[in-house]
Amino acid sequence: MLFLAAAFFVGSQQCHGCHTAIAEAYARTAMALSSGPVESVPRGEFTASGQHYRVTANRLVFDQGSAPFDYYIGSGSHGHSYLFAREGYLFELPVTWYARTGTWDASPGYEHYSKPRLDRPVDTTCLWCHASQVRFVRGTQNRYADPPFADNGVGCERCHGPGSEHVRNPAAARMVNPAKLAPERRDSVCAQCHLTGVSRVTRAGRTFEDFRAGDRLADYATYFVREGGNPNLRVTSHVERLAASGCKRAAGDALWCGTCHDPHTGANRTQAACLSCHAQAHHTDESCAGCHMPKSAAVDAGHGVFTDHSIPRDPTHLRAKDAPSRIAVFLGIDDDRARGIAYAEAGDPKAREFLLKAQPVDSEVRLRLAALDPDPTRAAALYSAVLSSDPANTTALVNLGALYGAAGRTSDAAALWKRALETNPALEGAALNLSRVLPRAEARAVLERYLSFNPGSAAVRKRLEELPRP
Repeated sequence: MLFLAAAFFVGSQQCHGCHTAIAEAYARTAMALSSGPVESVPRGEFTASGQHYRVTANRLVFDQGSAPFDYYIGSGSHGHSYLFAREGYLFELPVTWYARTGTWDASPGYEHYSKPRLDRPVDTTCLWCHASQVRFVRGTQNRYADPPFADNGVGCERCHGPGSEHVRNPAAARMVNPAKLAPERRDSVCAQCHLTGVSRVTRAGRTFEDFRAGDRLADYATYFVREGGNPNLRVTSHVERLAASGCKRAAGDALWCGTCHDPHTGANRTQAACLSCHAQAHHTDESCAGCHMPKSAAVDAGHGVFTDHSIPRDPTHLRAKDAPSRIAVFLGIDDDRARGIAYAEAGDPKAREFLLKAQPVDSEVRLRLAALDPDPTRAAALYSAVLSSDPANTTALVNLGALYGAAGRTSDAAALWKRALETNPALEGAALNLSRVLPRAEARAVLERYLSFNPGSAAVRKRLEELPRP
């Protein structure tokens, strides 16, 4: 009887020996360069969102403290965002280097903060599409081994599947070739990182990180988009915008990401693809994409500009803010669980209606129901159920602690908040709550440790001033 071994990831360096030319060409592409340890960063002195910063000696310096530039995210073609590690916990820095303008400025999502925030945790979903072989410490929200990923950038195995068996016996164990897969599985390889929508809901019993090249993405998650499309361009909206284009609707499965993009070299084959259908088009001696796939500002990319894959016939069409239209399923199963979670994430009051009918009733459903339940006893029971299956869920730990605290169960509340800070020591709410129920010396220690991670927190500094030294 033949028993098949489960393949595991071995890293892109294992591919280099047999596929040297491809590996060397790929190493220069944007995907391969999408993350890594920082060697140097541009020096500068600037103001972002009202906060003055200096970048010197690979550190970000501001009035309240400083933090190192440990890892970068992004290929550099649009810019670099940065991460810093402390005690193994990984956080995003609030500033980004924008290649188009050649300047430092606030990172996307930080534009409206007047104080420097260093408490945005980098969880596995943040790293999944930028790095390979992520070395996550389970039971935490954002702690990793050193280094946090073993393979810089998007490695070969992201698109070709885990390679251990192929390395052991190349003839017997073939790697996945996306171009030879059925269209749904082929497109899933690209969509795993280039499809965002307005909400992505992981299927019950699945984790997004379990997806492997050759699988159907719809078996792992349900993706929602705006009905009628979203007029705003987003960083990873390529798949849904291409699907809405007249070209895709006409060509069907014959048109996919690989039609225009060579993933191994980064070569752009768009012009040849356009002329294959529009040989008699006007201005054939000019770049079709230059007009019909314009580079535009993305609403979630700061100063970055990205290619519009909706291929508009009229390249001067106006953009509007997010349309308040309903959400619809773009990919995956449309059921009460997926829709309830998506509505809850969007703050839609219809969420509870769907969540109450959801099957199965797992921790993701209970977490949203707890937040929506006005009865503290029922909410506490739901959060407790979440923690029984997901003991490191920071939302449940902090919120159940708050319910216990309000009910006078301060020792139980403190135990939960301490657990929360073990999963992520830069949870401001947990630190502040703990400081109100612990003895003064212990409370000061909690707040001072928090400030070692996020020294710009005005609320924690104010609370610390209220607790004079013993």
